[in-house]
Amino acid sequence: MLKIGKKIISKNNKPYIIAEACINHEGNINIAKKMVKLASMAGASAIKFQMHVLDDEMLRKTPKSKNFKESLYDALKRTNLNVKQHIYLKKYCKINNIDYLCTPFSRKSADILFKEVKVNVFKVGSGELTNLPLQIHIAKKKLPTIISTGMSTLEEVRETFNQVYKINKKIALTQCTSIYPCPSKYSDIGVVKEYIKKFKIPIGLSDHTDSIYTSLGAIALGACIIEKHFTLNKKARGPDHASSIEPQELKQLVEGANAIFEARNEKKRIHKKEFEIIKWARESVVTTKDVKKGEILSEQNISVKRPAPKKGIIPAKSFRSAIGKRAKLNLKNNKQLKWAEII
Repeated sequence: MLKIGKKIISKNNKPYIIAEACINHEGNINIAKKMVKLASMAGASAIKFQMHVLDDEMLRKTPKSKNFKESLYDALKRTNLNVKQHIYLKKYCKINNIDYLCTPFSRKSADILFKEVKVNVFKVGSGELTNLPLQIHIAKKKLPTIISTGMSTLEEVRETFNQVYKINKKIALTQCTSIYPCPSKYSDIGVVKEYIKKFKIPIGLSDHTDSIYTSLGAIALGACIIEKHFTLNKKARGPDHASSIEPQELKQLVEGANAIFEARNEKKRIHKKEFEIIKWARESVVTTKDVKKGEILSEQNISVKRPAPKKGIIPAKSFRSAIGKRAKLNLKNNKQLKWAEII
């Protein structure tokens, strides 16, 4: 179980849906505010931003990604929100009844989020999974922490988990494939089940496909967190829009995730309302012609038909048990057969 504010993340609670704003706001606070409002209206549990202290997290000559038309450093510098804007967005999220989350990419940004923005949860990206200095630095702050696991082996995930968990047990992991956008066949959502079995903590999916299907599949497999890139317009220019979903899709994701969660019971049972259906949907053993006293019952004179048997009447599942028995009395055609009427 993981508690974020008043929300509890566990297999017994509705999925925690994170709308990942990434840099789709283009550094514009008004776009960021609109994203907060629309994510809240769609029913998302949280909206997540990013905090970059660039010279503390990367060299200026960091290799350029294929989905960036400019250098990574320049793209993040252009779209970065400042500390005051993050503080404002956190307050704005509270007004709109949605959790504010933010990913730090260095120890300095983690400290700013903790001391100045005063976050109550950390979300660590896949790129930082093996950044043990940062992972341990965050773990020591003892806040609930969600860690994504893209671009990693199971051994690397286990190593980070072991290092963090011995310091802070309030953690969750999300399966992730760091391709933007990610083809469904590379999403590997079955890993969700493996993580649940191996780590015994809340598990989720950070989904980079361009639809909601894999997220819904992960919910069916037991995921209790879904992180999904969010945009106001998929066709907008920028590195993350193509792997994001729009407000209406986010609404569908929330509704679908909640519906699947409610349907996820694993214990076979007969529901109360089904007993009314049983009365007409099941069958009982019936005669198919007049049967004389002492006559042997066979497939030539008995069969199974609706409705369901009442007390004492032979149910369809016992048809073979009735074959070969004798009638104790004369029986009319199309009569439900009772146990007391055969010997």
